[in-house]
Amino acid sequence: MNLNRRTLLLSTAAMAATAATTRAGFGQSKDSGTIRILMNGGDADLVTTNNAIARFNMKYPDVKVTVDMDPISTGWGDYVTKVLGQFTAGQPYDIYGTAIETFQTFASRGIFQPIDDFVAKNPNYSDFAPALFDDCKYQGKTYFVPTSWNNIMINYNRDLFDKAHLPYPKAGWTWDDFRAAAKALTAKDSAGSVTQWGYEVPNQNFFLQPWFFSNGTGILNDGWTAPNMLDPKVAASLQFLHDIIHVDGSSPIPGNDTLDNQFLAGQVAMISRGHWIVPNVKNAKLNMDIAIPPSKANDYTVVGFGAVGVAKGVQNLPAVEAMLAELSGPELEIDVAKLGGSVPGSKTAAEIPEFLAFPPSANLYYQTLAHTKAVPSPANFQEVEKIFIRYYTAMMSDEMSIADGCKLADAELNDSFARLKASLTKR
Repeated sequence: MNLNRRTLLLSTAAMAATAATTRAGFGQSKDSGTIRILMNGGDADLVTTNNAIARFNMKYPDVKVTVDMDPISTGWGDYVTKVLGQFTAGQPYDIYGTAIETFQTFASRGIFQPIDDFVAKNPNYSDFAPALFDDCKYQGKTYFVPTSWNNIMINYNRDLFDKAHLPYPKAGWTWDDFRAAAKALTAKDSAGSVTQWGYEVPNQNFFLQPWFFSNGTGILNDGWTAPNMLDPKVAASLQFLHDIIHVDGSSPIPGNDTLDNQFLAGQVAMISRGHWIVPNVKNAKLNMDIAIPPSKANDYTVVGFGAVGVAKGVQNLPAVEAMLAELSGPELEIDVAKLGGSVPGSKTAAEIPEFLAFPPSANLYYQTLAHTKAVPSPANFQEVEKIFIRYYTAMMSDEMSIADGCKLADAELNDSFARLKASLTKR
């Protein structure tokens, strides 16, 4: 579902409520026991989680809370496989941090607890964009509470633009403008070896989506029920990225590793990332700013949401819900805004000076939301992502033609959706 600017300009009265009001309905308890949490992200996310646990333990001092972090270094498909394995083995965590890529997969399998009553009695969620909660539903029930989001922007090194005497990207720049900039920002030594790449052609599904959306297409249909790989615009988007690599020499062939470290070291001028890169950029003292992804048919980019949910059948549900409230409350949202791991779900938190201070164009994160589409996230996402990336990598490395890759991916994705339909019919 698309977000728009109007839905984000919500009443912020709830955000101004006191901490006591924040947790109305989640009173003090002498309950004991253990709550296990599996979260995702990096150092900033661990800090916000630990702060939430500390607040929770002020009210539930006899409940031990443990947290493990998954960096999602290989994508959400592998995270899905990991979590489903935990449930199969009968060893699930109590609370999971996750993202929209997993919502339908988890909810369709009946392994998470519906939390509509919990959401209804928490007044702070009125400060969240309604569309965030809409995307947390499956078959009319809410299974997750959104906490943060990221949209893919072009992150660029301003010093390298200055060195190349290039103007900074402006709203409305085109694919052709981008390609020309990537070429101009690529540098070679006297032996012809690249010393600075103009752009990193992405190696992950989420990072790639703006190149399809801005061309008026997608790898799946709008309902996420079937592949769309045979749309000529999909092939055109892939050809564009292929040519940046093989015709212009402005990017390396996508590999298993991302080029975040090379970007931070000034060896890559532009990458496609979300707000999560900001803490590392600050630590590296990189002169970075962001730009709206370039347009072809439009200037749409992709958005993904982080959220927390409760495993079905947890013990001591009141305490677990109180922990869930802390993991999605106003204090956590302020922490998210200050630490910069992502964009907070709360509009009020995203307007604090600390969030808007860096990058210089930080206001663009929210400005782009009127032109975003959610990352395609069907219930068979883990298969869809692996199939698509496998063929995408083969096409980018010239192991197969783009025409053949699209055709073969389409056929394999169709088989995956057929299996999904059959499995859901049996339930």
